[in-house]
Amino acid sequence: MPNTKRELQRRIAYEAARLMTEYQSDDLAYACQKAANKLGISRRQQMPTREEIEEALREQQRLLRGDDQQQALQQLRRNALQAMQALDRFNPILVGSVYQGTADSNSQIKLHLFADTPEDVLFTLSDLQIPWQEGQRTLTFPNGRRHETPAFNFSADGVSFELLVLPAKLAHNRPLDPLDNQPIQGANLKQLQALVALCPS
Repeated sequence: MPNTKRELQRRIAYEAARLMTEYQSDDLAYACQKAANKLGISRRQQMPTREEIEEALREQQRLLRGDDQQQALQQLRRNALQAMQALDRFNPILVGSVYQGTADSNSQIKLHLFADTPEDVLFTLSDLQIPWQEGQRTLTFPNGRRHETPAFNFSADGVSFELLVLPAKLAHNRPLDPLDNQPIQGANLKQLQALVALCPS
């Protein structure tokens, strides 16, 4: 007898991956919720894990994009590395699809920065002659505290970036991923250098 819960999780994961591919999005939490709503599923226990969605996404990318996806991913990681080197004083952390390995040529590079004030980051962007657009994101931390986080978006050489600026005192307290309520995983500068070195161009 088939495992109904397992089958539902697989269906949600593949539908979420399809939506992300179709709409060129890397928001796993949103895609998962949209897929679950489409399939009439509301119970959290029936939702797939992050790993299941990412595996479904990688499978679709292999089928649709082949080697192009891996080449795009490596280029995005090199772009991220250059940005992190320029922003090194803010202890940048690469998060999202470029870190997870599910990015393609349409993906945004997402960095968490840590600064005493958001203005410190703005001064650096100005020094680098990078125009930006400002917004906000709401992040939740393990203690349940919600934090309104400044977000700065810009493009460089045709690549989209999002910088979230967190207080320096939170450098060792990672926010939670809205998909599974686990600390967001990422790579610091040294760890990203190692990832890039594993797959040289």
